[in-house]
Amino acid sequence: MSDMPVADEGATSPGGEAKPGPERPDHEPHSDHEPHSDREPHSDHPGPPWEPAPDRPSLPAKSTGPFEPVTAAARTDTSPPDPAPTAEALTDTASTHTPPTDADGRTPLATEPPVPVGGYGPRPYVETSDGERRTMPGRRPAVLAGLAAVAVFVVLAVLFGFGDVGNLGNLFDQADRSAAPVARQDDPSTGTTTPKNKPRVTRIEAADLATITDARTKALKTGDVEAFLVGIDPAQSALVADQRRLFANLRLFSFGNAEFRPATDPVEPASDGGPLTREVAVVFAHQLTGVDREPIAEEYRWTLTRASVDAPLLVGKITGGRLRGGNAYPAPWDEGELALIERPHVLLAVPAKNKAKAQTWADRAETAVKKDLAVWKGPGITPQRYVLYVTPDRATFDRSLAGSNLPNVEGVCRSFPPARPTNRDEPMAGSRITLDGSRELFTAGDARQQGHLIRHEVGHAMVAEFERGVAGPPLWVSEGFAEYLAWTEYSLAQWHQPEARKQVDAGKFTGTLPTDAEINSPDEQTAAVGYHYSMLAIRYIAEKYGIAKADAFVVAVYQDAAHLDEALRTATGLDRNTFEANWAKYVKAKVGS
Repeated sequence: MSDMPVADEGATSPGGEAKPGPERPDHEPHSDHEPHSDREPHSDHPGPPWEPAPDRPSLPAKSTGPFEPVTAAARTDTSPPDPAPTAEALTDTASTHTPPTDADGRTPLATEPPVPVGGYGPRPYVETSDGERRTMPGRRPAVLAGLAAVAVFVVLAVLFGFGDVGNLGNLFDQADRSAAPVARQDDPSTGTTTPKNKPRVTRIEAADLATITDARTKALKTGDVEAFLVGIDPAQSALVADQRRLFANLRLFSFGNAEFRPATDPVEPASDGGPLTREVAVVFAHQLTGVDREPIAEEYRWTLTRASVDAPLLVGKITGGRLRGGNAYPAPWDEGELALIERPHVLLAVPAKNKAKAQTWADRAETAVKKDLAVWKGPGITPQRYVLYVTPDRATFDRSLAGSNLPNVEGVCRSFPPARPTNRDEPMAGSRITLDGSRELFTAGDARQQGHLIRHEVGHAMVAEFERGVAGPPLWVSEGFAEYLAWTEYSLAQWHQPEARKQVDAGKFTGTLPTDAEINSPDEQTAAVGYHYSMLAIRYIAEKYGIAKADAFVVAVYQDAAHLDEALRTATGLDRNTFEANWAKYVKAKVGS
């Protein structure tokens, strides 16, 4: 949740013009950011009671990737190119990370998948290995600001070895699977081919499935939709139509890497030579050019059928995967027919029916990203571009919340680990931002709210790849940073958050940093105040000790939340109690009327 500022009565705007200061309680909270895969999306960001300055215009441009370009009709960007961003506005220092290996040179698998989820709204719950339900850190909206990002930190090792999914093995193993063997009949007692006098049973071999997934990978690269449909049961007309739509959507995006890979564990055979139906996991490992540091994983569940021993293998159903700890499903391309609008720092996916109005949305998003990047003074960040998906309706948006019930959420940023076996100490590889297109800020085209929401969500995506481990940073740091970016344009002498001001004026401000419970409170006003105080904590560090110190503090806490006090001392020279006391004085001076 982020909270949008309200102009003070009689205060002057940055341009010197007098601004009225009425509160705007009619706005709903926005949502927020979800970090790792074992944590569900944070959500909820209260609508803005403010009137921020109008967005600055941006100049759109296109980028290309290694795949064959789609037709001009498929891509909807027709605006002139934007000049390249300055080094100060955008630092691209993507680096290759080498994971630790064991004595045999193999990458160790994580024993517990870290899955942070962030966003505006109630905190989600996850099932732990011991069966307990634990509340994961969430990111809750402040009044009228933007949707938070939900970072999903998925460890492919866990992804591949969870439940009945089996071991998917190395996604990038280049074993030759050019020819699919016919269903072999092995004697379980000897391991040899079944003698002719023994009954044959129907089987699904790994190589059979690999033939289908390999054909799909090649077809996506070459643009051959018919080859993409190889193995899809032609009798399932709805599935065929869905896969045609998926292919068309995927072809809108520029992928540096894209590969469909099946599970490698044996599939249980039938007891005779009759029909066999089994569900298996198939992973789409993909890397969006300029967006992802390396490939991330999206899991699907394919229902396979073979009518008899020698019958062809067919795919009769495809659904989203069930990866514990985070799954990139559903991605924008898994929903309805898309249009993709590109800007230098933005890939905006929208329902095809909205592509005309979405040109303006893309311009606003580009402006928001540029403002965030211009403020950043911390370590080099990987993303050069950010994926935003504006959903056609609330039901579609809810599917991005990983089953969490977050009614006040307006946006979410999900982050994902690499699509390879990793340990929990490695950074995440990419993120996706989803925005609820059914909200008034889109249906009514509210430029101010859109800009504020996007700045908040992009803030989560900017630092998502610094996150390590399972716990994730406390919400006053993660939500405070995202909200700090969204408030950088506003003078605290001219703008305020109404509920926070009421609390300070009434002497109810406790002088303590907000807890996760307060920021994730189901009470909208409590959450809005928690977001605002969190923002003021990061802003205080930036104003008192410098923006670079504030950014370095946020990065350090993302990398190791257990050493927050040490990071705070490095940034400010103060212990937490002294910092909190000084910050409380700052809040009273800035927030009170």
